[in-house]
Amino acid sequence: MQNLLKNEWYKIKLPFSITFLFSILIVCITTLITYKTYQVEQQLEVYELGFQYFGLFYALVAVVPTAWLMYFERKTHFIKYTLPRVKQRTYILLKVLVSMTTGFIIVFGISITSLIVALYVVPPVPPIISSFDSLTGEPISVREMRIFGEMFVKHPFLYGFISSIWKGIIGSLVALFGFVLSLYSQNLFVILTGPFLYTILENYCLSVFGLEEYRLITAFEPSSIWVKDLSWLSFVVGPILLIIVIFCYGLYMQFVAKKSVYEQ
Repeated sequence: MQNLLKNEWYKIKLPFSITFLFSILIVCITTLITYKTYQVEQQLEVYELGFQYFGLFYALVAVVPTAWLMYFERKTHFIKYTLPRVKQRTYILLKVLVSMTTGFIIVFGISITSLIVALYVVPPVPPIISSFDSLTGEPISVREMRIFGEMFVKHPFLYGFISSIWKGIIGSLVALFGFVLSLYSQNLFVILTGPFLYTILENYCLSVFGLEEYRLITAFEPSSIWVKDLSWLSFVVGPILLIIVIFCYGLYMQFVAKKSVYEQ
């Protein structure tokens, strides 16, 4: 098993490294620049503002380093030559583990890098309250506009660290979706962009029906909606819906479309 893991890492280490380093470069730039056009009250808001653009494309970044591999192994029939050396179930589960772990690491790593830059590289920002109650005109502190507002203000690194872990978990689920697509699809474009297109379609459909609090992007970045609309369901409905879609796609391709992973 250890040798198999090493082999899988050897296959993906170059695309993973390129994607990871390029994404870190971009998010560092946005974190250092974006906040300058906004009024912020807390230093942690610098992280939120700098990371917001990555939130639009995380589904691509989590998938690109690994989802292409199974496609080419099926296309070149390499996967058939693995049968004498390792069981089919073991090989697939190993690739699931690698894909999900890579998705977690890349999203978590980029998020935590942005957090560190915002808190410890960006100069302290002068606190400016920029939100006001529309009825009373009273200022609204960022403490009241974020879930776990006390932690947001008093323990910003802990807040950002926990947030980064959760973002990484969502990234791992998105990477899993890309991998499952690669098990059956013969279109590399669909494999690499399918999870990204899913997040856009899911976002649009739930927004149309007034269910913004249950979107995957809301679970990924809860500050994208008003804090009073958040509940614990806001963090689980989107990921669970994604898992259901992945599960249903796999069942359909295996039992309805009669597709086999080991047949191209």
